[in-house]
Amino acid sequence: MMDAITVALMIILFLSFCVLYLMNVRIKQLRKELNDLKDRITITSEELLRLSNDIEEFKKINI
Repeated sequence: MMDAITVALMIILFLSFCVLYLMNVRIKQLRKELNDLKDRITITSEELLRLSNDIEEFKKINI
C-alpha cells in the first residue's frame, strides 16, 4: 500500500518539476521579448531634443 502511494507521489513530483521547467523557459522567453521591446521604445536624449525643437518650430509656423 505504501509503495503505491510512494509511486503516485513520485509521479506527481516529477510532473511538477516538468511544469516548473516549462514555466522557467516561458519566463525567459518573455523577458527576452520585454528587453527587445524596451530597446525599440527607448528614446535617446538627442532624439527627444530634436523632437521638441521640431514641435517648437511647428508652433511658430502655425502662428
